[in-house]
Amino acid sequence: MQVNPKESTESASASAPVVLGSVRVQPLFSRRLIGTVVVLGVGMALLVAIATTLGLWAGRQEAISGAEAVTRNLARSLTESVERSINSMDITLASVADLAAEQGMAAPRPDLRALVAQRLTFIPYLRQVLVVRADGAVLFDSANQAEGRSLDLASLLAEHARLPRPLVIGVPVDGRFIGAGGRGFGHKTIPISRAIRSAGGEVLGLVIGAVNPEYFVASFQGIEAESGAHAHLWRFDGLMLAGAGGLNDPHQGRGWEEPLFSRYLTESEMGTFLGPGGDGMTWITSYRTTLSWPLVVSVGISLDTALESWRHSVELIAWPVAVVTLIVLGLTAAMAAMLRHRGRDEARLRLSDMVLSNVSNGVTIAEAGAKDLPLIYVNPAFERITGYTAQSALGRNARFLHEFDPAQEGLDEIRAALAAGRPVSVELRNQRADGSLFWNHLSLSPVRGANGAVTHWVGVQSDITQQEEARAALAKAYDDVAHYSEDLERFSFVLAHHLQEPARQMRLQAQVLLQRMEDHPESGAQQPAQLIIDAAKRLVEMLRDVQAYLAIERQPVTGGTASSESALGAAVNRFVNPEVMGPVEVVRGLLPRAGIPQKHLDDLFEILIENAVRFRHSQRPLRLWVGAEHHADGWLFRVEDNGIGIDSGYHERVFVALERLHSGTAYGGTGIGLAIARKIVEAAGGRIWVESDGSSGSAFLFTLPMTPGGVV
Repeated sequence: MQVNPKESTESASASAPVVLGSVRVQPLFSRRLIGTVVVLGVGMALLVAIATTLGLWAGRQEAISGAEAVTRNLARSLTESVERSINSMDITLASVADLAAEQGMAAPRPDLRALVAQRLTFIPYLRQVLVVRADGAVLFDSANQAEGRSLDLASLLAEHARLPRPLVIGVPVDGRFIGAGGRGFGHKTIPISRAIRSAGGEVLGLVIGAVNPEYFVASFQGIEAESGAHAHLWRFDGLMLAGAGGLNDPHQGRGWEEPLFSRYLTESEMGTFLGPGGDGMTWITSYRTTLSWPLVVSVGISLDTALESWRHSVELIAWPVAVVTLIVLGLTAAMAAMLRHRGRDEARLRLSDMVLSNVSNGVTIAEAGAKDLPLIYVNPAFERITGYTAQSALGRNARFLHEFDPAQEGLDEIRAALAAGRPVSVELRNQRADGSLFWNHLSLSPVRGANGAVTHWVGVQSDITQQEEARAALAKAYDDVAHYSEDLERFSFVLAHHLQEPARQMRLQAQVLLQRMEDHPESGAQQPAQLIIDAAKRLVEMLRDVQAYLAIERQPVTGGTASSESALGAAVNRFVNPEVMGPVEVVRGLLPRAGIPQKHLDDLFEILIENAVRFRHSQRPLRLWVGAEHHADGWLFRVEDNGIGIDSGYHERVFVALERLHSGTAYGGTGIGLAIARKIVEAAGGRIWVESDGSSGSAFLFTLPMTPGGVV
């Protein structure tokens, strides 16, 4: 308590006159009054002490209640998240099981890779999907870890026979993948399985998914970092599946002896309790069980953590007399701080209001604690964008903007975000006050109070009608172009097919005419007839190559396994004839298997070998070198010859369809072969190019994907 120096002097000697300067004065207060002040001060100190003690006790209970609310909310949200995750995996395994049953479990390798790859794209926490026959034979493995091996399914089959549920959640195993032989030290995998049954209900096998527990661990650790709460996922038998501590979590193993399983789960499927956690500490724990699966989510905050702020407040209070002094000083400081903070806050509010009044985006504030999230603030930009005045909008839920279409995409995301208390951004079609429609980009962000609860929601709106209309127009234009391109390609393919028959007839009739003219050599018509025959032959070949060029788009080029050694042998046998060409040397390097269909690799080698034979040098024997090596893009193949070569200015033009660098009389061909080669390589995800000095030969290089597993 601050005291005036004069008052201190008078209190020290109530009856004796005190000399202050050169003037003698009597004390202002008597001893009785001073005693009264002392009694009042002591009484006030006692009252403050009692009130403080009661307040501290109430604060302790409030801290515990707040921690209980936090654990309940976290347990509820985590349980919903786990249910969604398990439901997604269950649907995926069910679809794989149905497809496997349709294809038949007797098939050596069911065609499931495309389906499983598509599903795994949307379920990143599912590492691996296996299809295992009832005898343990692995028919399919999305991770290529156990395919072709055999697994012991006795325990899982027993679980499926014992449990009424179609989805069985197994015991975590070591390693990143199931059937990988324990590889992946420091990782765990949670196996989940679903039975593949025949029409009569017989179990033909299992679809097993390898769940990455780190997906749950990361969520739990994020919650722990944000709120200090420890989250765990258990099986109903007390086995911990994932915990915030990861592989080093102290609750590893079975927790059946803990109060959660020994007592509380036997009484209720959800609840909150205060008790020991098996580590010598007292925990505030909330738990919930999933509706469809035997799983339990528990979220706990240690009592020490929950009371940390409360204990800090207690440490500030030493004894009752100090409390009285601190209260007086505290009230003064609190008043000054309050006025200072209030003035600062009011200045900030005025500045914020001016800023919000001048921004081009619509801004709304809704009160989370009130019923139906009513709007309590809209800025002028909102009025300008929507046409609604602040008076007509305040007090209403913002759904009046889109209540004409309550099922549009994006509203479910908003509802989920509001329930979870997380920010969200969506694009909605809204309706203005005059009935006109506009596209709105809406961003919602929660505002939390001191206890972490959401108090308000701030919405920011942008009118993106022009952008949406432009995007829709662009999408339509793309669709029109794609449709036109598809029609043009189809027409070209059919035209090339139907033109071959007239060309053949023209050649045939010219041959017949030539035979009839053999008896009249003096007519001089043999040469024109022969030219017609040659032109018709070239036209047929050109149409056939055009059709082959267009057909590549209609056939899958990726996937499969092709032998480059077989492709090279077939091409050499077809185009290399030493009796006609003279000696030919073919040098073979590494000829691995490539990850494309065999037919496409055969066509590719035939084009390149035929090209080398056609453009061989007349002054030297033909020499071919064919091989491959490892490359960042897969396999790098090289087909090299010692022919006439290609000038550097034509290295790109040789791959253009119908582009010929030589006359048809000097060298045959249609000018489409290398274009087909480029299309095959690029459709497989690779690239092709040529290297040549223009005189000593050419080398065609191209990349192709490896086979799954990199088999040579």
